[in-house]
Amino acid sequence: MQSDMLERLVAITGSVRYENLSAACVHAAKRAILDSLGCAIAAIGCEPVRIAASAMPAGAPEATVIGESGKSSLERAVLLNGMLLRYLDLLDVYRAQDACHPSENVSLALAAVESCQGSGRGLIEAVVAGYEAQSRLARLFSLQHMGMHHVSAAGLVAPLVIARAWQLSPEVAAHAAALSGVRQFTLHALSKGNLSMAKAIGYAWSCKEALLAVRLAQGGYTGPVHLLNWLTHDGQAKGSLDCTALAGDDTALIEHVSFKQFPVQVDLQTPNEVAQRLHARLDHAEIELVEIAMPGRAVERTADPSKFQPGTRETADHSLPVSVAISLLDGRLTATQFEHGRWADPEVGALVARTRVVVDDEMAAAHPQGSPARVTVTTRDGRCFSEFEAVASGDRARPLDDTALERKFMLNVLPVLGEARAREIVEAVASLDKLERIDELTHLLAA
Repeated sequence: MQSDMLERLVAITGSVRYENLSAACVHAAKRAILDSLGCAIAAIGCEPVRIAASAMPAGAPEATVIGESGKSSLERAVLLNGMLLRYLDLLDVYRAQDACHPSENVSLALAAVESCQGSGRGLIEAVVAGYEAQSRLARLFSLQHMGMHHVSAAGLVAPLVIARAWQLSPEVAAHAAALSGVRQFTLHALSKGNLSMAKAIGYAWSCKEALLAVRLAQGGYTGPVHLLNWLTHDGQAKGSLDCTALAGDDTALIEHVSFKQFPVQVDLQTPNEVAQRLHARLDHAEIELVEIAMPGRAVERTADPSKFQPGTRETADHSLPVSVAISLLDGRLTATQFEHGRWADPEVGALVARTRVVVDDEMAAAHPQGSPARVTVTTRDGRCFSEFEAVASGDRARPLDDTALERKFMLNVLPVLGEARAREIVEAVASLDKLERIDELTHLLAA
């Protein structure tokens, strides 16, 4: 069996060199890194990470764990930082056959570069490589159609990020990706029904395990480098194969991501944006009924029965009726509200009980590249208010500018680190290509 698909992916990621990147690509990488760090810092102290931190000894001082003093083992830093980045569901999104979060590679790249005393340019290279690998896999075939969650991509992507950070040979990178790739598939049950803390650890856990695959490959251990060819020609991915996914592109795929403005699942960005517009128009009028219309694919993911009565915080931030109820009542939707249990408040539950979700697939046909949603509110005095939006703010088709992205970072980080430290991080990321040692950034992330 030939290995040309994996070889092509290795060649794409291995050829990422700072000197060959466009100014637009470098700028996009800095935006992605800043946004990712903000998401991770905002989650410092969250319960899943506290549990995982206590289960893993610090080990050798190789990399910084965000929010901790001193350094930790590389495996521990990769796991805990990845969990921090994912926990609040504020991270960026790339949409292809599946939606995925390529920024989950930022925390891995940061730890891997730090562990080898790499530079800011080395971090940019590793991050761009990670975005290329994960985004191209999302175009190549659909993990969801295989019954797998999109975090399964970490098995293939993480070794390539590490290989770029450590400047490993294409042969080592290919065998590491093959060894890890056949081992790290994750069932789609991760995000079905009532969600658990597993949501936060899915990608990070596979990244941690990928370190072993890289070390094995460095020692000469071989893997099934034909796995992508087999998966897409004889395996379960053959029905969704897009052979153009590994062809050349004019722009780096890191330039094509969307950024979230709310800490909820990607399909929920638009309905919550319009719900907050309605909140301003309602002027404290009592709400009698709520109707939310969205395409069927979004309703299926976010409005199944478990989402009307969420039993966990993780289910609540994937719930269409719950998140919209909070936005309508409060006029905002923040991580603090979720952490303080606003999703379980009887007032929110009462409004959810008066909410109807409607499938409108004509929206999808009219706006195939968007995430359309209409929210209609009827008040107790008989008035009707309605708002529609085709594309969420932050989507690649309606992007956040640098000022808005920095504002999001500051809102995430100010309550945790204060303004002086937050500004230092912004400046360090802006100057990444001038940092000879990434420690100049990572020391700002420690406690």
